[in-house]
Amino acid sequence: MNDTPKLSYCADYVRRNDKDRFLCSLFAIPTAREALFTLYAFNQEVSKTREMVSDTMLGHIRLQWWRDTLTEISQGKIRKHEVVEPLSVLIQTHQIDVADLETLITAREFDLADKAPENQADLDQYIDQTSGHLAVMAAKLLGATDPDAREAARLAGNAYGLVGILRAIVFHGRTKRIYLPQDRMTQHGVGQGDIFEFRKTDPVKALTREVAELARQRIRDARKLRKSLPKKAIAAALPVVLADGYLRKLSKADFDPFSAEFGLARPASVRLTLNAMLRRY
Repeated sequence: MNDTPKLSYCADYVRRNDKDRFLCSLFAIPTAREALFTLYAFNQEVSKTREMVSDTMLGHIRLQWWRDTLTEISQGKIRKHEVVEPLSVLIQTHQIDVADLETLITAREFDLADKAPENQADLDQYIDQTSGHLAVMAAKLLGATDPDAREAARLAGNAYGLVGILRAIVFHGRTKRIYLPQDRMTQHGVGQGDIFEFRKTDPVKALTREVAELARQRIRDARKLRKSLPKKAIAAALPVVLADGYLRKLSKADFDPFSAEFGLARPASVRLTLNAMLRRY
């Protein structure tokens, strides 16, 4: 007889599609885990929009579906949907603000443009409105109400998000998309073809090293504020631990973003567990 508790739809969905955040959520207090899984499931629903559609118009229609769904929840109308139903509970009990969810939706319009960010500032804005904002929402679900605590979560989310851009280079390249800043690519003499054809050239490695060093600095900045984040909300920032591990793998691969050692790196679960137990990131 199997006594293992069955995961909810949202928990299993996140486990299959966002393994990092799923693992980090396991270190949240038990009463808050399901709320995190629901939030992350919603994020997965909107973040995968570009991969789910064949053209831009269909993508905007999908995002509008979610906007309309949130409006209906605010009016007391709940659509029958595995993520919508538990999400409506969080909204109606004021654990999540509709405006915050709409921010995540709007940010994903950038994905539909299939255009590389012009510079680091543009990329940072995208990351801040996606990974950074999501981390703040997670921290709020875990009881972080102080502005400094939310800023700590935001910095952690942004650091993880920038590493995520590096980890997704191959994934995006397969669909002819680039999220690396265009000005940095030009500076290093890296063309679209280098990314789309996965060319392991010195300029590509130099560009990757530069972005990786910036990501490592973002991790250090996030850790400077970790005392501002309540221990009960640490799970919202734990992805930073995994991001640090991925950068180690990238360095070991000589900053080749196309290497299997980096691209297929598994979450450092032992390091994650240790940091979670010590309530740090």
